[in-house]
Amino acid sequence: MNIMKYFAYAISILFVFLGVAILSGYLMNRGLPAQFRIMVGIVLVLYGVFRFLMTYFKKNQTREI
Repeated sequence: MNIMKYFAYAISILFVFLGVAILSGYLMNRGLPAQFRIMVGIVLVLYGVFRFLMTYFKKNQTREI
């Protein structure tokens, strides 16, 4: 596995943790409506999961060839 795959996994995990931190109120707590904070947190979590799955399945596709 090369360094770019590790980087892609790390970025996807970072997005998930950032989304969870926003949803829990640890980040972006003051000055923003709660609906906006929840929407941004959910989008970041979903994008992190999407990136993780795309990296994982891309790895499996290259093994079969």
